[in-house]
Amino acid sequence: MCLVEAWEFLDPPWQVAFELAWDAFLADTIPVGAVVVDENETVVVTGRNRVFEADAPTRQLAGTRLAHAEINALAQLPAGRHWDGYTLYTTLEPCVACVGAASVSSIGRIRFAGADVYSGSSSLAGIALPISRRLNVTIEGPLEGPFEELGAALHLAFFIQGAGRAPLLVDTHSARRPDLFPLARGLLAHRTASLERALSALDGV
Repeated sequence: MCLVEAWEFLDPPWQVAFELAWDAFLADTIPVGAVVVDENETVVVTGRNRVFEADAPTRQLAGTRLAHAEINALAQLPAGRHWDGYTLYTTLEPCVACVGAASVSSIGRIRFAGADVYSGSSSLAGIALPISRRLNVTIEGPLEGPFEELGAALHLAFFIQGAGRAPLLVDTHSARRPDLFPLARGLLAHRTASLERALSALDGV
């Protein structure tokens, strides 16, 4: 199935999350998007990575290494209730800090699209399962199909566009996910386009 056709069958929360990731890519920050949905799968808050941006909307972070997409989404949930029936969707496997933030926020489930072989929570020697048990967070992922590759390749693309930006991350992907590099370079070539046009241009890469 081509990317454009697959997009039509992608659940709406994933579509919103990937659009946010693309917005982050265009803003020259790490391309990760996240949304929180309620029990009916309705999006209630959104966030994207703003690590390399100067400004952020109210209740979100920017210009700090903590300005992850997941944290920016979760920070908008009021503290006056529990959110255990809600789900955090994110385009990239969350780091341990974001899993912890989900637990502190009382979110019941995390779903991620792309695997992060460098700093993803489930790549750390089997830590993710014990963490999810202790913190009462169910972690599901990666997403099956082409959008696993898209989520992971977007992340990689950001770090191969500048010399020395994150050589260890790039080296880790070279060793463990060499298949992602053609798609990552294709994403860089089309980063000025809309996400829809980029997906169309990248079909078959």
